[in-house]
Amino acid sequence: MMSLISGELSAAWTLLAEQSWASLLLMFWLTVLAELTRYSLGLQATAAALLLRNDRRKGIPVPLPKVSVLLVGHNEEGSIAKCVRSLRRQSFHDFEIVCVDDGSSDRTFEIMCALRREGLVDTAIRLELRGGKAPGINLAARIAHGDLFVVVDCDCSFDDDAIEQLLQPFALDRGLAAVSGNLLVRNAAVSLVASLQAIEYLVSIALGKAYAHAIDQVCCVSGAFGAFRRDAWEQIGGMDVGGGEDLDFTIRLRARGYRVAFARHSICYTDAPATLFALLRQRHRWDRDAFWVRLRKHWRLFLPNRQIFRWREAVHQWDFVLFNMLPTITFPFYVVWLLAHSGRDGVTILIAVALVLLALDLVVFISAVLVTGKWSQMRLLPFLPLFSLHQSWLMRCDRCYAYATEWILSRSRLDNYVPEKARAWTVWR
Repeated sequence: MMSLISGELSAAWTLLAEQSWASLLLMFWLTVLAELTRYSLGLQATAAALLLRNDRRKGIPVPLPKVSVLLVGHNEEGSIAKCVRSLRRQSFHDFEIVCVDDGSSDRTFEIMCALRREGLVDTAIRLELRGGKAPGINLAARIAHGDLFVVVDCDCSFDDDAIEQLLQPFALDRGLAAVSGNLLVRNAAVSLVASLQAIEYLVSIALGKAYAHAIDQVCCVSGAFGAFRRDAWEQIGGMDVGGGEDLDFTIRLRARGYRVAFARHSICYTDAPATLFALLRQRHRWDRDAFWVRLRKHWRLFLPNRQIFRWREAVHQWDFVLFNMLPTITFPFYVVWLLAHSGRDGVTILIAVALVLLALDLVVFISAVLVTGKWSQMRLLPFLPLFSLHQSWLMRCDRCYAYATEWILSRSRLDNYVPEKARAWTVWR
């Protein structure tokens, strides 16, 4: 088996060495368009720029408005107390915590009340019927007293200065409406699937959002950990009911002219799905929601003849179409074309593509570790060869299926992540 693999790798390198530049471009046109041009070069430029300066600051330079942390959970009895205690260990602790139990059937609300009696939670409210995250967050925002909202998922924990680092941009720039925190996977050691997601988070969030921040294209403040100015929140009417509420809310902020930033030193840890089935189910929902939010709800941002058109919003919309959706949809046809056009050499070419992607991923991975400053993430390095295959084949095919079912069947309308009674209020386009 090893000799067979070694022979294929040797054949791939030999084939690459024999090709002209024109032939290589013909072989790797999808890789060049979808990976190298935008993904690798942009990330490397960002990493180089960030490593040449130290933008980590201790302490908040000026007094901040009152801060409220908003926690909404459904059946979170195993995590809510850990999350609250992690928040109370923060270096910046001048904030209230507002908890909303979204119709849980377990002991979530009982634990929230116990935390309130301990003085760790300021407000705890229970919704008898589940309404979904968006209505719960909107309720928490109405009750909260703060002028800055920090939205947190109940299954998260944090570096001790995470809130301080998340709020610093507001103190330095009063024109910011929202700041996204940096997410890393906490349970990477539990399974191979979780380890591959840990690499994905490190590359796509820690480094990918740093790149987006550098070009003013942060278009999704993660629902797991992000901060917002209350006046901007209220100006656009809070979160809309429906899937992809974090992406939708951020796009609506940007469409109104508000600016959004990313705080790379504000580290939040979350648990990723530990099994392949759970991962695919999660990504089906995320990808369908992204398709719906961008191409149905906010399709007008593509068109220059619309009153709401802004070039900076068209950039991230077209980026999604050109470098995410089209390569995803094209990929199965590319593989079929390559195998039909090249015959036996097609398999060798695909192996060569995998080797090129592995080299790119290695550079990007090390850059992400350097930018984040979390050297413990180097333990993920042995999983990197599988990461390229996982992302290029499995997750891309899964994403293609999600886009197709959303485009043809509008499957997001039936997503039980948002309860049926709440979905009934959603305006579907």
